[in-house]
Amino acid sequence: MKKRVISIMLSACMILALAGCGASGGSEKEEGSSQKSGGLKVALIGNQRFGDNGPMDDMASGADRAAEDFGIDLKKIESEPASFEEDIRAMSEEGYDLIITTFNYMSDATALVAQEFPDTKYAAIFQELNSEGEVPIDNLWDAVFRGQTTFYVDGYMAGLATKTNRVGFIVGGEEPGPNAEANGFMRGVRAANPNAEVEFSYASYEDSAKAKEIALAMIDKGCDIIQGDCAAPDAGIIEASNESGKDVFVLSCIMDFSKDSKNFVGTIKMNYGQAVYDAIQSAVDGKFEGGKQGVRDITNEGYYLDWEIYESFADRTDNQEYAEAFKTAIEKGKEIEKQIVDGDMEVEFDPTAPDWNRIKAE
Repeated sequence: MKKRVISIMLSACMILALAGCGASGGSEKEEGSSQKSGGLKVALIGNQRFGDNGPMDDMASGADRAAEDFGIDLKKIESEPASFEEDIRAMSEEGYDLIITTFNYMSDATALVAQEFPDTKYAAIFQELNSEGEVPIDNLWDAVFRGQTTFYVDGYMAGLATKTNRVGFIVGGEEPGPNAEANGFMRGVRAANPNAEVEFSYASYEDSAKAKEIALAMIDKGCDIIQGDCAAPDAGIIEASNESGKDVFVLSCIMDFSKDSKNFVGTIKMNYGQAVYDAIQSAVDGKFEGGKQGVRDITNEGYYLDWEIYESFADRTDNQEYAEAFKTAIEKGKEIEKQIVDGDMEVEFDPTAPDWNRIKAE
């Protein structure tokens, strides 16, 4: 078996450095439990705080729905990088039947403990542990999210709608999935508008001020459309747009800022909660697919474009030139989406570090 586990100290240092989906720095605490006598015991261990109005709350909601539907005993706790392994092991020792962990920062700890407790089931959300080339972990199911397709559609629309031929992409952290999303966006821009240029930067999944600073620099370079991929910190991009005094239009992932800015165009949504729900249901039904990997993408609404928000942009903005441009772009975007879902178009999963010059030269 390939070596999956690095030392705890090194892991903790790396996780703290990569703050994107890392813990927020608070102490580990129990967020709540839903106890129903006789039900399957499930623990949802989050590496970020619940209450984010984003991924963590979506996963908590999926678990809560499962608790209501299936009568499980549910516990939700928050964990810190230095405590990932300790917290997963504690839930295993307490006899929880299914333990669910979040994001790839918890992968090493999840894999290690799962192999120590072969009779316990583990679900790793947004993690890649049973990937091709790896020895599968028989009591663990991991859900990978492939969003490059939806970001390709956003990129295509941005390429069509830009008036300056310069757009931006800001992602929360350097990870395989987000890298692939940025590469998908860039390929969409290139396909729609070979004359366009893409400015790219990593930011943070925790710090909206950093996203704002990067967005302002992109605006100074002439970007009139910026795609955010930082979740809640995309609010910093909105602030930059609002304060710039220029016509700068923003796309996001997960978050809906349509009430915060007339220049907010639309958002890509992710269905984390359904992955949690499905993991619990499979355990309840005796159909848990240990050793397997589940792909969540545009074909099963793991990622999807919230078209209602995009379509309302023309009524929200004061800029009729961009309103008309995005009307046309949205119609084309829907056509591209259908081609991808129907299998007539493929957008590759490319996890290499995004580089516009490389993409442009393909």
